[in-house]
Amino acid sequence: MKKKWRADEMEMAINFKSMRISWVFVVVALTVWCLVVLIKDGDVPFVPFMILCVQNIIFFSCTLIYKRTLSGNEKKLDNENEE
Repeated sequence: MKKKWRADEMEMAINFKSMRISWVFVVVALTVWCLVVLIKDGDVPFVPFMILCVQNIIFFSCTLIYKRTLSGNEKKLDNENEE
């Protein structure tokens, strides 16, 4: 059986930076698309606007959940060390 390949810290950092850059690109592209259609037609395009909104809701929700999870684990570890 073959051993599973695991990414090291450098590769994980590269992937994280790449994902962040692609996220910024998508946000900027969707925002520009919405603004161009808004200026041109006077209406906000439904599909790109909803994609932009849902993408940001998912991003900020995940960020909040991960921060709470990590800070909760640190509190538990601190309490265990004090005992």
